[in-house]
Amino acid sequence: ATHEAMAGLALHRDQSPHLLAANLRRAFSGIVGGNVREEGIRRVAEYGPFELRGERPIVAALDRVLSAFVAQGRMKISGAAYQPCYRVVP
Repeated sequence: ATHEAMAGLALHRDQSPHLLAANLRRAFSGIVGGNVREEGIRRVAEYGPFELRGERPIVAALDRVLSAFVAQGRMKISGAAYQPCYRVVP
C-alpha cells in the first residue's frame, strides 16, 4: 500500500456495491500492510499514517469498526500499545 493509493480509494456510495466492497477490502488490506509488512511499516514511519478519505457515513462507520478492533485488542502488534498506521479523514 502507498499513501497515494490509500488516499485515492473510492469510499463513497456513488458506485456499484461490489466496487465499494472491493475498495473497503483494499483499505483493510492497506492497514494490514501498514501494520505488518516491512515496506508498509517503513512508508508509515517515513510519511506518517495512511489517510482514508470518503463519504462521511462510510468513513465514520469504517472509523468505528477500526476503533472497536483497537479497543478489543485485535490490532496489537508484538504486545505493544497499538499506534494506528491510518487516519480517517471525513
